[in-house]
Amino acid sequence: MFAQINHMAIISPSYPALEKFYQAVFGLRPSKVQRPGSAATTGDGYVGLNLIPRRDGYVGGIDHFGMVVDDVAPVLERMQKKHKKAMIAKRPSARPFAAYSGHDPDGNVFDLAQKKEDTRKEVYAEIASQGWAQDRYFNKFAIRTPNAEQCAEFYADVFELQPVNRPGAPGHHLTDGRVTLSILPWSIPVFAGMSIKRPGPDHIGFRVENVEAFKAHVAEVAGANPYLAPVPLGGSPESEVRRKFFAASAGGKWQMSDPDGNWIDITDE
Repeated sequence: MFAQINHMAIISPSYPALEKFYQAVFGLRPSKVQRPGSAATTGDGYVGLNLIPRRDGYVGGIDHFGMVVDDVAPVLERMQKKHKKAMIAKRPSARPFAAYSGHDPDGNVFDLAQKKEDTRKEVYAEIASQGWAQDRYFNKFAIRTPNAEQCAEFYADVFELQPVNRPGAPGHHLTDGRVTLSILPWSIPVFAGMSIKRPGPDHIGFRVENVEAFKAHVAEVAGANPYLAPVPLGGSPESEVRRKFFAASAGGKWQMSDPDGNWIDITDE
């Protein structure tokens, strides 16, 4: 594939605890090079997870994803030719994970690195050169956005992500061969019966070896350490609406959240 989804990022005031959650629950491994004052980096052998402290003026939650491409020049050419509302800009040299940041036609942000320069560092470079296989791994990054069809066309045209059918799941779904980028529709009416969720990153997904065994493991982790317990889904009339909305949108076998309330879709297929 021309492009590979190689990292995801979450902003949190409790980023060190979130790192332990994803390691304890999903078996992610920490980067050999740590920056405890700046972020926590961990990964599954293919995709890195960057956990960023919430700073003044920023909103917490799932924040963006990143891709690595063979060469950034075709990306810029394709964007300028057909998707002029999308943009890419060079990042400051102090940013370690990608040489570029960009946004799609709806303003959804992504990072971009190219193999040509090998601008990746820390966990992403380690994964590229020393990747490993594990039973639990990232398989999805989902965005909810007003012009879902246009954005899906952008990622297919510019990054050559391949459309895939996902029975029972609304929206548009594209893959790099392992990780799916799900582009879900956003409008005020879809949030009937619950509070409005802003456009942008919606949830992430994991593939596990067996959903029932995984549920038992999550309960064991939470029982041993309540600080690593997921935020429960459902329980009140509005939260039940929200839970069902998430399940219908996600399409996996089980839905959960991390200790910060970030949605996670789980499947073993």
